[in-house]
Amino acid sequence: MRMDELQLKGFGKWQDASFRFAPGINVFAAPNEAGKSTLLQGIFAALYGMKRDYVKGARYLPEYEKYRPWHQGDYETIITYHLGGKSYRLHRFLQKEREQARIFLDSEWTELTDIYMEDRRKERDFLEKHLGLTRSLFTDITWIRREPLSAAEHLMPSLARTDEANPAVNNMLTELDRDLTAIGKKERAENTLLGKAGALVAQKEAELSNAESAWRIISQLTQQIADWELERQELDQQRNRLQQRKQRVSTRELAWQERWQKSYSVPADADVWDWWERTATSLEEKQIHGEAMAALTRVLASPSEETVEILSTFDREKLQADYAKGVQLRKRWEEAHLHLAKLAASTMNAGARRQDRHMEGQKKQQRYPVWMWGSAGLLAVIGFISGVTDQTALSVILLVLTAVVAGMAWIKTRSVAKAGGQSPGTPATTDLATQAWQRQQEELSALDVELHQLIVAWGVDDWEAFAEKRDALLNSQISRESSQLKAQLSQKQEEEQIITCWGERLRTVLEQEKTVLESEQGAWRTEWQHIEERMQHIREQIARATGEVAAHDTVSLAKAKGEYDEAVAGLRQLQQKRESLQVARDTLQEALAEWNRDVSPGVNEQASHVLGRITGGAYRDVRLDPHERFAIRVMEPSRQLVLEQEQCSTGTQDQLYLSQRLALHQHVSQQSEPLPLFFDDHFVHYDEARLQRTLEYVVERSQEHQIFLFTCQEREKKILEPLLGVSNRHLVHTLG
Repeated sequence: MRMDELQLKGFGKWQDASFRFAPGINVFAAPNEAGKSTLLQGIFAALYGMKRDYVKGARYLPEYEKYRPWHQGDYETIITYHLGGKSYRLHRFLQKEREQARIFLDSEWTELTDIYMEDRRKERDFLEKHLGLTRSLFTDITWIRREPLSAAEHLMPSLARTDEANPAVNNMLTELDRDLTAIGKKERAENTLLGKAGALVAQKEAELSNAESAWRIISQLTQQIADWELERQELDQQRNRLQQRKQRVSTRELAWQERWQKSYSVPADADVWDWWERTATSLEEKQIHGEAMAALTRVLASPSEETVEILSTFDREKLQADYAKGVQLRKRWEEAHLHLAKLAASTMNAGARRQDRHMEGQKKQQRYPVWMWGSAGLLAVIGFISGVTDQTALSVILLVLTAVVAGMAWIKTRSVAKAGGQSPGTPATTDLATQAWQRQQEELSALDVELHQLIVAWGVDDWEAFAEKRDALLNSQISRESSQLKAQLSQKQEEEQIITCWGERLRTVLEQEKTVLESEQGAWRTEWQHIEERMQHIREQIARATGEVAAHDTVSLAKAKGEYDEAVAGLRQLQQKRESLQVARDTLQEALAEWNRDVSPGVNEQASHVLGRITGGAYRDVRLDPHERFAIRVMEPSRQLVLEQEQCSTGTQDQLYLSQRLALHQHVSQQSEPLPLFFDDHFVHYDEARLQRTLEYVVERSQEHQIFLFTCQEREKKILEPLLGVSNRHLVHTLG
């Protein structure tokens, strides 16, 4: 069997840790607390799980709680190993509530889980089916440690039968009486083995009671920590929900602020009203918007008054243009009449001077025309002044009279001229004046015609009527526009009143909504503070409970139980031994026959070979007693004494354990697969020479077996470096 890779998803201090192993020796040199023992237990857990062997119920090993993940992750392992020419990938979830194991044929990842039937514990024992070894037997054989075998009675069927007798039995037979005396008869005796065993049982029972009490406290604290963790997770979820709730309230508050600001602005078009309808948060608010929109619609839909006739823009412009044109025509007409008056006055003055020089006799006849010309000039001057002062009617009348008087004066002047003869140069002057007068009369006639046409086009007879009609039309339009302006102003005021009322009602609703938001925010803060306080309390409780667990974890229940069981077993062994010594010779012979049937001489031979190799020949004869959990006895060469393991030095005891395990390991491996070997700080009590020889032997065994060597000292690493350098089958791992 060869392990290629181990992944500890969650096991003790290891989280998402991956280790690849060499086929030969794998050295893990690291200080204490670096995780070496946790890694070793992780390998066993990945292979076999964490349940006890040989029990009906689903009882877990004491180490189960010890190696729970520190980081609150999944209790999970994955291991890849070669066995029987095939590669397997074994994936385990070790949590009690969701324990699961799945096996795949690597590297195709074909799942083989359902091929293996479940046992009465609902367990699929993959490795037990592969190797024929339970977890207890596997660790007993492969884990080199300073402890007796935990499943010795289950190991015996795997050993081959033999007829070879144990030479230590002969020595035991000769010393039956002495041993019986040494054992004693009463458990309360102080100096006998039985008394010492009884005292040891009482001591270990008290220690076990303390350990069980500590374990119960640890279990209770662990359960409390788990409950607090569940509560903390639930509170954390509540806090996340509160955070989301706060976000929603903040979003609503931002929307509220936007609506509050817009409540002071006038909705200008339908899109704004649609926005208010979409963002309304209550039926009351929607009703406010609906009533305001309906009121505005009614105001905007009310008909305008059309009782007064209004000129179109074109008619008004034409009226103004005709009036301006008429004013110009009137001005030209007045100027023409003024010019005509001036011509009349000039002619009158010229005629008077001529009459003074040539016809003094005609003065009487000339007085009348002169008076008439003077009157015409005076009328013209007055008419001009009236036109300038906007007395249009008077100006027109005076100018007409001026023309009439001037005409009469002209006629009278001609008659006087004919009667009195002409003075030298008079005919030419008279002709020019006449032509000018005629031209002016023609221009006046044209102006009268054009002005008359303009006035008639508006349905009136004279200029004064046209001016009155113009003023009436303009005043009517101004009055209508004023009325419309007042109506629009009234409508605007009504709209503003509706909008003002809408804004006030809306802000009242918004203030109520703001009160609700503030209430929700206050409730959120209160609940948030409560959760934070509770989480802080839980963290303190977990920290306190973790400290108490650490304080009580120094007592190992498994160790106390093991020591108690060993003490009880030792007491029982002494009792059984005392009883066996009192049995007849035939009972001893029967025991010897059973020994010969159940113990393989090859195991003793292999153990003797290993111990002799390690000790450099100091000890060469070792025997294992299957009736006493494969207890180890060794022949002391110099005195030829059979020594119990406890009678040897600490280092020699460790080497006897090594010989025992390696002998059993060699024997079982020959019958199935080459099994790995595990050394966990086993060489602490070895001297340099024996350690050198032991490691050399281990290197030799690594040619067929995969070796895992865990050490906290540098000397093993220094001794192994030159030995491992000759092959690439080995690997030195660094932890931490």
